[in-house]
Amino acid sequence: MSPRRAGGEKRAEVLNHVVEVLVERGYDRTRFTDVAKVAGVAVSTLQFYFGSRDDMLVEALHFSCAREVERLAAIKPDAPPWDRLVALVDHSLDPNDLNMWRVLIEFWYASMHDEELREHSDKLQRDWSRPFFDAISRGVEQGVFKVDNVENMVTLLVGILDGLLLPQVLRHSYYDVEGVRATVLDVLAKALGV
Repeated sequence: MSPRRAGGEKRAEVLNHVVEVLVERGYDRTRFTDVAKVAGVAVSTLQFYFGSRDDMLVEALHFSCAREVERLAAIKPDAPPWDRLVALVDHSLDPNDLNMWRVLIEFWYASMHDEELREHSDKLQRDWSRPFFDAISRGVEQGVFKVDNVENMVTLLVGILDGLLLPQVLRHSYYDVEGVRATVLDVLAKALGV
């Protein structure tokens, strides 16, 4: 999907409102009228900016996820490999940023039903995994980590973190944030030979 460019800064502000409504109502239940009300713009403005409802939602998903990929990449890029991995895990398990994780789950849901989004989700997952890959690769190069296949280790780690989004977002009562964090870091340390 190549997004339209109408609207400039106001359009970016509206995208933030689209994300807000998307988190609250879900992909299937978010409508132009919902976003127009929250954003304080006319439905016709949204149609001008995005064309269709689906284009608006897809762009909001892209917008939000791209922002999060940038945030991940900026987490302690020059720290020692283990310190960076711990910071990345902490960020990924942060219970205070549930809106981002809800957007991600909505993105996955929408991707199951849309070939174009599914292709983008593959790229997103690679971009999302890049900081983990870089940290582990650097650790291997420095002799701090012992891993036969970095890509498989990253796939495993990111898969664990992705799976842990569900009990966080659903606020399951059994979910022990600190206990899970300690377990993930213990398993990771053992797997990396730390």
